[in-house]
Amino acid sequence: MDIKNIANISPEERLLETHVIEIDGMTCDQCVRVIDEALRGVDGVKEVQVDRANSRATVTYDSSKTNIPALHDTLLRHGYRPTTFAIPTR
Repeated sequence: MDIKNIANISPEERLLETHVIEIDGMTCDQCVRVIDEALRGVDGVKEVQVDRANSRATVTYDSSKTNIPALHDTLLRHGYRPTTFAIPTR
């Protein structure tokens, strides 16, 4: 982020992080729907893009409300296993 532009960013946007989470067990369109709904149900999640072909989800969230361990726990509760640490996107 360009430090000069931070004044133009809302306080909420300053706290947003985007990470890619690799997910084991995603095999069908129903899996995509379950994962999408589960992650969107976490307080603070702003955007979710689930990619079945590459077995991953890209999640944008408010880091003051949730974090990667909470997102991983949500996936585990819904029967899916995060396979690697989340990768931040830039």
